Amino acid sequence: MTQHNIQEIRINGQIYTPDQLHLMDGEYSDLRLFLEAWWSPQPQMEVQTSGSTGQPKKMLVSKAAMLDSAIRTLRFFDLQAGQRALLCLPLHYIAGKMMVVRALAGQLNLVLRTPSGLPLGNLEERVDFAAFSPLQMLNELEHHPSRLHLLDKVLIGGGKVDEVLGRLLQRQSFAAYESYGMTETLSHIALRRINGPRAQKHFVALQGVEIRCNKEDCLELQVAGLTRGWLSTNDLVKMHDNNSFEILGRTDNVINSGGLKILPEQLEVQLAPLLPLPFYLSWRPHERLGQQLVLVSIRYPADHQKLFQKIKEVLPRYQRPAEWLLVPDFPLTHSGKIQRQQLAELVQKTTL
Repeated sequence: MTQHNIQEIRINGQIYTPDQLHLMDGEYSDLRLFLEAWWSPQPQMEVQTSGSTGQPKKMLVSKAAMLDSAIRTLRFFDLQAGQRALLCLPLHYIAGKMMVVRALAGQLNLVLRTPSGLPLGNLEERVDFAAFSPLQMLNELEHHPSRLHLLDKVLIGGGKVDEVLGRLLQRQSFAAYESYGMTETLSHIALRRINGPRAQKHFVALQGVEIRCNKEDCLELQVAGLTRGWLSTNDLVKMHDNNSFEILGRTDNVINSGGLKILPEQLEVQLAPLLPLPFYLSWRPHERLGQQLVLVSIRYPADHQKLFQKIKEVLPRYQRPAEWLLVPDFPLTHSGKIQRQQLAELVQKTTL
């Protein structure tokens, strides 16, 4: 299958061909521009990274590789022609683009919603497949629980599914999956079932994806037709049987405090049951330690001093945050990922 023989797409029940894109509603200009680029003779498309680990950058990717990725997803979720797929993610990034390519490749009916924190506000018909950021899903669970029965299979990506969101998803009837991937892999290359009797603790690589751990304990992956040999990541992992793995943290997020390497992501998981509000672990410069671990939130909970003491009691001495600091807001990417370098810069400007 090539992009050249997929010459129509169904959007909100209406079929569009390359010659009919001018009939598309003006509010869908981003989608029209994407489809014009997709149906152009060029074999590649320009995409942009999210910027969670640095400045966003643009890169060219193969349309054929995007189709291969879409087909892997269609097969995994057993999506059939005519089924409804919800697009509520921005088309500026790979997650939104790939939802369109899946609709093209699978002849799905693409249901459009303006990207927002609450995309299900006026949804009235059932959708077979949908993709959300963790923040979008958390918002819907809190504000529109009556709409959630309209979902069947749900993909959650662009950020970590934390313990709070994971617990809330256990009560839902739809099948929820956490994704692992990046712009360079054209969306996900591994999935983890979050809820239901088939729930999984670890990510499992999709069919056709090879994974391994390098000498730095970081994940490497290889996908025929997508990567040129093995692609190295900055994700520290622990490998398990049956092509599965768990993410421990990122090498570029490691906090080096007095020569001891601390993975903030792991400590955040450990502390999540104790803290009744969003928080992150970061660092500030220290003359002797180099980097000193600190706890960061936007506000303090009730009796935070007593809670901070409890936090120190449950952690080993060298992993205890020295201070609890407040910042005006968390620096997040458009998809809701924390930008840890920017957070550290905020922390360094903060006083107690």
